Amino acid sequence: MSETSLRQLAIMLGLTVAACSLLPAQRVESPNPTCFRARPLPWCRVVLLTNAGGYFNLAGPMNGESRVRAIVDWGVIVNTSPRDGFGASWFVKLDQDDLSAGPVLRYRRWFSSHRSLDLAVGAPITGNELRPGSILAMIKYNPEHWAGVALRPEYVRRATFTCNPTCAPRTVAAGHMYAGVEVGWYPGLTLSIGGGVLVGLLLIALAGAD
Repeated sequence: MSETSLRQLAIMLGLTVAACSLLPAQRVESPNPTCFRARPLPWCRVVLLTNAGGYFNLAGPMNGESRVRAIVDWGVIVNTSPRDGFGASWFVKLDQDDLSAGPVLRYRRWFSSHRSLDLAVGAPITGNELRPGSILAMIKYNPEHWAGVALRPEYVRRATFTCNPTCAPRTVAAGHMYAGVEVGWYPGLTLSIGGGVLVGLLLIALAGAD
């Protein structure tokens, strides 16, 4: 190769490098540290949960259990991969005659940027009737990031009274299945706060009635 050809080749390479340097660099999107709108990696590292929902007892009320139930469940999901997330939350459960609360361990399987499946298990540690050893589980499919349909199987140990002829406390264990819907994001936040205000007003009214 002649000296002229080498000079021309060097000029062409120099121009190519200069042109490439002027191109915009490809931006690598990093996950947001915390998201309120639930999405998996690479968009979100931690997802805030503000779930609220209502449920029906599929078998009907037995042994004094309520037919309907309201649940508020707030917590976090930490996405460990584009498909998996693990987290914890705290639930408050309101039945017809019982208010209980406790911790929950959660797993989320992402199918897309908005569809997911939640598996959870928790235990009430406060309540009027539920006894230690009760287990509450949940299987919830979320077709959208803010709404889901769920089943809640549970094994509960409940305090009751037997009167024959005098009344004595005893514990009854039973399994139940509840079905319902939950919403999260801003709808869940609104229902949670609104429901809390209504419950507070109801308690104040009942206290005043006494």
